[in-house]
Amino acid sequence: MAGKSTVLTDFDKRLGQLLTMQRTRLGLTQKDLARAIGCSFQQIQKYECAGNRMAVSRLYQICKYLEIPMGQFLQESDAEYVHDAKRMRILRNLNKMDPRYINAVILITDALAANRMS
Repeated sequence: MAGKSTVLTDFDKRLGQLLTMQRTRLGLTQKDLARAIGCSFQQIQKYECAGNRMAVSRLYQICKYLEIPMGQFLQESDAEYVHDAKRMRILRNLNKMDPRYINAVILITDALAANRMS
């Protein structure tokens, strides 16, 4: 349709930010993700910077590949966006960690957070 313009919303921007966070959390490049879902890395760039809107079917495909429930992904769209390289490093390490250690990490982070509050 000639002359049709799309207005991107804050929601579109937030989805792009979440996509970036989830992709980098797993240590994937834009090319890696694009190859996995059958599109160009330029398209992933456009989704991440909210240059293009993402179709629900594409979001489903991405969530499936990243092993994120689509509902969780959408719930996070209301959360505050914070990109912090150190936090991303911690998340990447958690994803690589033996599941037996996760409870220990929870106890440590709970204790550290409680100490900060007092």
